[in-house]
Amino acid sequence: MPQTVPTQPSNVISLHHTQPARQSGQRLMLASSGQPHTIRRLETLEQRIKRYQGNVLHPEWLNEYIDLGLELAQDASQRHLQPLQESWLKRIYNTLRDTAFNLDCQECWRQQCLEFLYQPFFALQHFYREHPAGRQKIRLLFKDLNMISRYVV
Repeated sequence: MPQTVPTQPSNVISLHHTQPARQSGQRLMLASSGQPHTIRRLETLEQRIKRYQGNVLHPEWLNEYIDLGLELAQDASQRHLQPLQESWLKRIYNTLRDTAFNLDCQECWRQQCLEFLYQPFFALQHFYREHPAGRQKIRLLFKDLNMISRYVV
């Protein structure tokens, strides 16, 4: 069972994006009936990444988190569930981006999350190229990345 997460700390820079509904049981069934362990592991890593305040870098957490998210997105794609595929990709992207802005995290951790952001960025860019309304979403994605580079880098 996933742990409950407290509301966003006051010293986290808030960015405009929509959060998926937090209905874990329903999400497990819809996301991938054969992969509840993968989803639980992704959720565990996600919480660890968001809350980490140490000085030791953990690229293995980020690599595993991204790999699991990409695996879930690929599974959704194979089942022709494009909205779910997009949701997994955006979830990875938003988690890394938001952690890079989280002032409770150490600077080195925030920077490492930012450095790993390119992977879900390119996956989303590729996803949007395959869809009719994707051009506008690609522009928004680049706009978001431009804002990140202006304020974080």
